[in-house]
Amino acid sequence: MIRFFFKCSILISVLLFGILIGMQQVGVQMDHMKGTEGNKALEWKVDDKGAVEAEVLGKQITSHDIEEKQKQLEDVEAFNLFSKLGSLLSSLIKDILTLFMEIIGTILTKILYFLFS
Repeated sequence: MIRFFFKCSILISVLLFGILIGMQQVGVQMDHMKGTEGNKALEWKVDDKGAVEAEVLGKQITSHDIEEKQKQLEDVEAFNLFSKLGSLLSSLIKDILTLFMEIIGTILTKILYFLFS
């Protein structure tokens, strides 16, 4: 019986080790397919003046670019129909549940008052 457990634990250890090696190889091969095996996907630097420079998959992005895009988004002021519908639906559900809980609370209060008075 002890030999059986020993053989099973060795077999499980070998299989677990094989799975870990396989996961590592999949990660390496995915990086190779993307073309990012030598460099990281995201790198950033902060210089002495405090300006931030980032590199995403080899493309340079500065803090000036980010501020420019933020200004463009503020200028567009796009109306998102799904966002508006989602907020209306969530407020409707919240109001319905609040009303439902108030009704249940009132009924329970009256029942308890009737039983203990």
